Amino acid sequence: DYQAKLTLMSESLRNDGRIWVPKKKGDKRPPDEIPEEERDYYLERRYPAFGNLVPRDVASRAAKERCDAGYGVGDTGLAVNLDFRDAIKKQGKKAIEDKYGNLFEMYETITGINPYEEPMRIYPAGHYTMGGLWVDYELMTTIPGLYAIGESNFSDHGANRLGASSLMQASGDGYFILPYTIGDYLADEIRTPGISTDLKEFEEAEKAVKERLEKLILINGKQTASSFHKRLG
Repeated sequence: DYQAKLTLMSESLRNDGRIWVPKKKGDKRPPDEIPEEERDYYLERRYPAFGNLVPRDVASRAAKERCDAGYGVGDTGLAVNLDFRDAIKKQGKKAIEDKYGNLFEMYETITGINPYEEPMRIYPAGHYTMGGLWVDYELMTTIPGLYAIGESNFSDHGANRLGASSLMQASGDGYFILPYTIGDYLADEIRTPGISTDLKEFEEAEKAVKERLEKLILINGKQTASSFHKRLG
């Protein structure tokens, strides 16, 4: 089967994998033929305090810069090595397999390369797109009264987020934007009579919610949310 789209390799792989390219431009030797002194672990070199754990936007731009400069690996030169050799030596293959086995298996299925024996080849890419909602100048969609705010508006977080923090986006848009955009719509609807809740469906929904909340309240748990946070580190 052919791969129909780009495949995202988890950022978690950088916890143990080391990213490098050859120090020599256009070096097409297999990775195991390039000695340590001829490898450029460029993230570790540029950001010694963070190494391979720099934020994803920094890692992505650095990888593209190395490839654009002619140091990329593979047939196209549009990739950098993500190498687990040292991690496997230090922790053992079993430990790495327990952490990343599903990702390694997926990578080998797609590329035919065994990442336990040879570095992965990675490159920054847009693996999906966001957006496409039509809105007017007040952020109302084609459905009257439905506004595109919060995460569906745009990202306030810049290059380091795939989407955004939904709480911050909703709070920011709700406080600073919506009060200045929804007024025109509400002005036309303000005389709409109140919607009756004296309906069987409403009573059933209200009862279901109250029963669920009551069940949660009566749990009488002995542990606080912060205790779970501390145990998780």
